[in-house]
Amino acid sequence: MGLSTPVRIVAQRNLEALDPSTDLKHVSKRGLVMRTLLFAILLPVMIVSMSACGDSGTNGTNGMDGADGAPGTDGTDGMDGADALPPTPILEGHTADGHGMILPYDVQAAYNGDTFFWRVTYRGNEGKRHQYLRYTNGAWQKEGGDRRDAQASIDQDEDQGDTDILSTIYEQRTSIMVNDPNATTLQGNVGNFGEHGCFVTCHNDSRHMPEWTSANGHDGKWVDPAHMTGTAASGDVALDLWHWRGARSNPIARSDDQNILALDWTGSTSDGDDGGRKGDDGQSVFKNQNITDGHPDFLLDPATTWGQHTFPWDDFWLTPFYYMTQPDAATFGPTAPNPGQLAWGDVTGYTAAEGDTVPRRILRAGEGSRADITAYGTTFTPDTPDSQLGVWKVQMQRLLNTTNADDIAFVDGSTYEVGFEVHLWEYTTRDHYVSFPMEMSLTNTADPNDIEAVKILAQTGRSVLPDWDDFDTFPSTRVYLFQPGINTWEFLVGDNTGKVYTDPVTGNPVDQDHSGATGVLAGQPCTDCHTVRKVDGLASMEVLAAQRGGVWADTPVD
Repeated sequence: MGLSTPVRIVAQRNLEALDPSTDLKHVSKRGLVMRTLLFAILLPVMIVSMSACGDSGTNGTNGMDGADGAPGTDGTDGMDGADALPPTPILEGHTADGHGMILPYDVQAAYNGDTFFWRVTYRGNEGKRHQYLRYTNGAWQKEGGDRRDAQASIDQDEDQGDTDILSTIYEQRTSIMVNDPNATTLQGNVGNFGEHGCFVTCHNDSRHMPEWTSANGHDGKWVDPAHMTGTAASGDVALDLWHWRGARSNPIARSDDQNILALDWTGSTSDGDDGGRKGDDGQSVFKNQNITDGHPDFLLDPATTWGQHTFPWDDFWLTPFYYMTQPDAATFGPTAPNPGQLAWGDVTGYTAAEGDTVPRRILRAGEGSRADITAYGTTFTPDTPDSQLGVWKVQMQRLLNTTNADDIAFVDGSTYEVGFEVHLWEYTTRDHYVSFPMEMSLTNTADPNDIEAVKILAQTGRSVLPDWDDFDTFPSTRVYLFQPGINTWEFLVGDNTGKVYTDPVTGNPVDQDHSGATGVLAGQPCTDCHTVRKVDGLASMEVLAAQRGGVWADTPVD
């Protein structure tokens, strides 16, 4: 089956590295301003009279000076040169077709009397659109999905993904996993997260991994209770997850507060368990609308969209109405007032026409623990002519201690373990970028830490954001993220020994024997054996992950 694409397929572009020497500010060169000045040059005219031939002739008299010429006029100012397009060099580790193993990611952290602040900076696609409902060929249909599910739809292979995807439209996201290694309770204390990071949450039967099937549900992230300190029960919160979404939260300056559970989940269950990545208690900041009795539950409220109930599919990349909000979120975010919703039963004077499109996701205020995190100050600065590639500066804010059982409280002077993730170019699941685990300290100067959160004195609340561009006060830590490929926890600890997956692109086997399994089982950190970039040493993830189904390759199959 073919895929429809909204106006154009977004190319997979090279991701330009951020240059720390520019203090993370994108600098574009301007043409020089040329200024021309015309001068009138006055030359005195000397008239010399020469004597006739003869020895005794007298000298002639000096000629008179000529009159001054008229002054010359000033030349006109030259026009400003056109702005030069910013360079887009191939990032170290990227191939010419734009598939990249490494993503530079700059992290800043701060806190005041009651609030914690993150800012993360990286280069990627705009990614602020997600899923839609479109009227085509006389009927409403769902539009949007990630690239792997789109390929599964083309192949009609339900064990490689959803098979009903009509177009590749998927938001881009970044998230931060947080572990508290000093927690006295089981909540948020994964004993080996500081050594192995997000790999402890990834399993053979996670979605789009080689052993995943449609019966496993959509998300296989979970932590084995054996990794928790003490005696953990299945269902305990293992990790805190700050999850920023480019389409489903950012337009209203919100993030999605989630967590990762400790589970004894080892595969398909009768109730279609989706694994352990769950929303915190309360209501999310987005919801789905569906097609009911042949029509959407909601259209755009024309009172908020200059009379439009929908937007044309052909204007997909241009319309400001690419998202929709409930009334309780109408004033949220930097572009408020926001386009609103109108229930189908309240719609008058509308007849569906070919190409009419409305958002499938509706943004709302959210409630409870799940709505704890805001994203004030987040910006996207395009740096390509089509505005689809640029620099994201994502900011997130949350109370230091929300008092919610599914949130890790940040305490002055304490150190935490964190891992970072980014999803780009309509890819999700195993195709996201990840970091090795790092430490983050709230001004704990006793130990050197990877990331230091700076304390802002005599201030509370999230209404005044840190001056992040003051890098002397709020230093930035460069982190290199990488694509993990099909590296699962079972692979790391040697449980996959003897298994061989076949890469469907090359037909070559993907070996599942991990030579470092003994070290992992003994608690040896991944970074004892591996670097991220090949320029930093041997056994780099940049090289190894590419051999293990990385670089957005097809999923090797069992």
